[in-house]
Amino acid sequence: MAAQTSTNLGCGFNPWVVGATAPVTGVPLGVHVSTGQDVSADVLSWFKAGIIANPSAFVLSLPGLGKSTLIRKMFIGAVAQGHVPIVAGDIKPEYVDVTAAMVTPDGRRGQVITLGHGRDQLNPLAAGALGSVIPRLEANREKLRAAGIEEIIESTREAVHSRQVTMIVALVELIRGQALADWEAMVLSVALRELRSSEGFSFDHPPLITDLVDLIRRGNDSLRDKTSSTDAEHYRSQVHALVLSLNALTDGSLGQIFAGHTTTPIDVSAPAICIDVSAVARGDKKLKAAVLLACWSDAYGAMEAAHVLADCGLTPQKYFLAILDELWQVLGAGAGMVQRVDELTRLNRTSGTGLLMITHTARDLEALPNEVDVKTAMGFIERAGMVICGGLPRGELDRLSGVLQFTSAESELITSWSQGVPPDRTLPHDELPPPLGRGRFMIKPSKDGSAGIPVRVVLTRTEIETGIHDTNSRFRQMLDRNDAAPPSSQDTPEQTMVMF
Repeated sequence: MAAQTSTNLGCGFNPWVVGATAPVTGVPLGVHVSTGQDVSADVLSWFKAGIIANPSAFVLSLPGLGKSTLIRKMFIGAVAQGHVPIVAGDIKPEYVDVTAAMVTPDGRRGQVITLGHGRDQLNPLAAGALGSVIPRLEANREKLRAAGIEEIIESTREAVHSRQVTMIVALVELIRGQALADWEAMVLSVALRELRSSEGFSFDHPPLITDLVDLIRRGNDSLRDKTSSTDAEHYRSQVHALVLSLNALTDGSLGQIFAGHTTTPIDVSAPAICIDVSAVARGDKKLKAAVLLACWSDAYGAMEAAHVLADCGLTPQKYFLAILDELWQVLGAGAGMVQRVDELTRLNRTSGTGLLMITHTARDLEALPNEVDVKTAMGFIERAGMVICGGLPRGELDRLSGVLQFTSAESELITSWSQGVPPDRTLPHDELPPPLGRGRFMIKPSKDGSAGIPVRVVLTRTEIETGIHDTNSRFRQMLDRNDAAPPSSQDTPEQTMVMF
C-alpha cells in the first residue's frame, strides 16, 4: 500500500474519504471541518483558476442552516474583487442590508431598488440600461466606424427591441395562462416599432404599456396591413383579445407596478445591486412571477449594456455575480419561469456572469407541475460548476445520486448536519447550542466521484458587529426577552469570532 497513490489504483485504497485539501483561491469562507485548513471559494475565482468549467453553483440545504450567510459572504467577496453582485428579485428580503452596506473608496454605495404597490415602479417597455447606451454609441459613431464595429449600434437597437417584445409577450402569457398566437406577438413587435418611428418615442423616452394599448386599439395602415384586415372593424375584432390582455397589465394586481415609468433605473456603476420585491403579495403567484420576470430582464439588460460599452472600448470590462435565492419560489411562481432560469444557466458564461442558485432540497425541483419542467430544473444541478450541500436528509442524497456521487463519509456528514439539537427548556434562547449543521457545507467541485471539501463557515468581527447575517431580526425583541441571567463578563469578543 505504501507504493500506491491516494487514488483508487491497483490494490491500494483511497485514505481521503472526505476531501482533506482545498484550493486557497477566491473568497475566504471558513475552515476545513476535519483539518482546520483555510477554505476559500467562489464561482468566478474558481472558473478563472480552471477548477470549475462553468462559473456557477447550486446550493442546497435545509432551512436555518446558513445558506444565505454563505451566499452573503460570496456577495461581499465579489465586491472586494471588483465584481458586481446583482440580486434581481430579493423575495424575503435577505440582501438589502448587505447591499446598502457596500461602499467604495470613492463613495459609491450599493443600490437598493424596492418594487411593490406604492413603491418603485418598473416599466416593462423601458429600454433600461441597454437602451441608455445607444445615445452614447451614436455619439461615438466615428470611433466605432474607424474600429470597424459601427454595426454594433444597430445590433444593440435590435437587441433592445427583441428584449421589449419578449418581456411584453411573457407578461401577457402569464396573465392569460396560455401562449400568445404567433400573429399577436407580431402585432406587438410592429406596434413597438411604430411607436418609435411615428409616435415620438425613443430609447431615451420609452412608451408605457398604455401607449402600446392605445396604438393597437386604434390601429394604423401598417398594423392593418400586417394583420391582413379588410377594414377598420375587421381589425378591431382581430386585436380585441390582445387589447384586453394588455389592459390587464395596467390595472388590477399588476397596474400599480407596471403602469408607470421606471422609477429607479439599475446603475451598473454601483458596487452591488439588490431589487427588493418583498413587498409583493406572497400569495399572488402571477404577480410575483411577473415582477420576477421583469426584474431578471432588466438586470440582464443592464449586464448586457455594460458588456456592449466594454466591447466598444468605452468602459472597462465588468463582471457580475447573479444571485437567485429561494429558487423554489421563483420556479413555482408561474409559467415560463423554468425556461427563463434555464436560459440563465446556459448563457451565464458567455455573458460574463457568475450564477448562484439556492434552494432547500431537490424535492423543490420535483414539485414542478410537469415532467418537462422537472427534467429541465434538474439540469440546473447537472450543469452547475460546483454543488454545495448543507444539511440534508438521507432521501435528498438519494435524489441527487443521479447527478452527484458521495462517499459514505460525506453522506454521513451531510445527513448528520440535518439533525437539530434536542430542546432544553431550562436554557434561555441565547444560551441554546446551535444546530450541529449550522454553517457546515460540502463543496463538490466535480461530479465524477472526487472527494468534496467540507467547510465550517467563519464570520469576521465586522460581519458579527454589523449584524448583516441576522435573518431573525423580526424575532429579535422576542428572542432577547427572557428571565435568564445576562452573559458572563468573561465572554470576550474573541470568543464570538466563529459564529457557527
